[in-house]
Amino acid sequence: MEHELEDSDIEEAMEASISLEKDLHSYLAVRVHELEPGLKLVANGVEFQTDAGRIDLLAKDSNGNLVVIELKAGKAKDGALGQLLGYMGCLSVAESTIRGLLVASGFEPRVVFAAKGLPNVKLVKYQVSFSLQEIK
Repeated sequence: MEHELEDSDIEEAMEASISLEKDLHSYLAVRVHELEPGLKLVANGVEFQTDAGRIDLLAKDSNGNLVVIELKAGKAKDGALGQLLGYMGCLSVAESTIRGLLVASGFEPRVVFAAKGLPNVKLVKYQVSFSLQEIK
């Protein structure tokens, strides 16, 4: 039995993904230290505009190094890593040490292998959980 997705199903899934990414963005903008102790957003570090595009979050670590944070609502694919590296490269002209964090609910195997060869890139997996409680 084949199951075909209708346009409305695809649109709904895309809207949910966009909503989740915005929620993740809002959550981490005020709790960036949960990604790594000592991280603090730089001034205007939310949706920071560069020549390579808009960085989701830009922070500094406890050593004063810039940290580019790219957020993905679902599983991170090759393009997400390329996007992060593009932002890092754009900022490296002005700064000596740039680090990158790719935050997603999961990672394609090739992304994990590629990140192993990039000492300044760290992958961070998030998990969303809900608990339900009946109100009596």
